[in-house]
Amino acid sequence: MAKIVLHRERSKTNTFLQRQLQGTGEFTEEEIDEFEEETKEEDLEAARKAAEEEAARKAAEEEAARKAAEEEAARKAAEEEAARKAAEEEAARKAAEEEAARKAAEEEAARKAAEEEAARKAAEEEAARKAAEQKRMEELQRAEVSASEVKEIVSDETAEILIEKEENTEKIYGTKKAIINLDVISRNFEAGETVTVNILKEKKLIDKNVCFVKVLARGTLDKPLTVKAQDFSIDAAKMIQLTGGKVVMLTKKKYF
Repeated sequence: MAKIVLHRERSKTNTFLQRQLQGTGEFTEEEIDEFEEETKEEDLEAARKAAEEEAARKAAEEEAARKAAEEEAARKAAEEEAARKAAEEEAARKAAEEEAARKAAEEEAARKAAEEEAARKAAEEEAARKAAEQKRMEELQRAEVSASEVKEIVSDETAEILIEKEENTEKIYGTKKAIINLDVISRNFEAGETVTVNILKEKKLIDKNVCFVKVLARGTLDKPLTVKAQDFSIDAAKMIQLTGGKVVMLTKKKYF
C-alpha cells in the first residue's frame, strides 16, 4: 500500500484558533504549535485509516469481482459442458435411430425378398403342377364326354387346378341369377366358339335380366368350347376340359 503523506503549510496569518487562543491570553505560541502538531497527526492518522479502508474496500470489490468472474466462468463452462453432453447424447440418439431404421429397412427388404422368393417358388410350383395336370388332362381328352362318366375319368383336384380365373370387363345388365346345362350350350354353339353371358342372352338361352350364370353338367358335350361364367359345377368343368375346351371363372362382377 502506498504511503499517504499530507503536507499542510502553516498559514502566514494566524488561524482562527490561534486568534481565539491569543485573544484569551491563556495559551502560548508553543502550546498552540503543539496543539496544531497533534491535530496534524490526527488528520494524518484519519487519512491513513481512510486510505486503508478505501484500499480494503477496493480489495473487497476486486475479490468479489474475481469471485463473480470465476463463478460466471464456471457457470459458462458448466453450460458448455451440459450443451456438449446434450449434443453428444442427441447425436448418439440420432445415430441409434438411424441404425435402427437401417436395420429395419434391411429386415424389411430381406422380408420382402423372402416373400417374393417364396411367391416366385410358389408360382413356379403352381405352374409346374398346372402344366403336369394339363398334360394329364390332354392325355385324357376325347371328342365327346357325358356327365355320367366324368367322375370316373378325372379327379376334382385336376379339374379345379385347370380352371382359369379372369376379371370380368364385359358389361352385363341385369339383377337375376340363372343356371344353364352343358347339353343346351353344346346344341347352340360350334366348336371353338366362346360362350359368355351376353352371348347366351343374344341366343335367348337365358333371360335378358340375368347377370349371374352357373354352368351345370348334363347330357353330353361333343366339341371344344371356351366357357366364361361366374360359376361352374366341378363336373361341368371336367366335361369342358376333357373335350379340349377352357373353363374361365369370372372373378369380378360388372353388372348394371
